[in-house]
Amino acid sequence: MRLDAQQVNEIAQESRLLLTEQELDGAVRYINNFLDMLDRFKELDLKDVEPFSFAEALECPLRDDKVIPFTDTEAILHESGHVDGSYFKVPRIIEE
Repeated sequence: MRLDAQQVNEIAQESRLLLTEQELDGAVRYINNFLDMLDRFKELDLKDVEPFSFAEALECPLRDDKVIPFTDTEAILHESGHVDGSYFKVPRIIEE
C-alpha cells in the first residue's frame, strides 16, 4: 500500500498540520518507506510461531489500586498555576 501526496495532505489537514510542498514531499517518502517496510512482514513464515500473550494468569507485578482520598485540593489547584476560584482553568484548543 502506498499513499500519494493528496492522501498525505488530507491526513495532515485532519491532524491540523499545514505542510509546505517540500515538507509534503518528505512526508510522502517517509510514510511510503515505512509502509514498504511493513509490507516486508508479509513475507515471513509465521505458521510455527506461538501467539504473544501478556501476563494472563501470572502474578502481576503491579500494585493493587487503592482509593486514597486527598483533602488538600487548594494545594493541587495552586500547584497547577491555572486556577479560577476552586476549578482548573483549561485553555481552549478547539476553534468555534
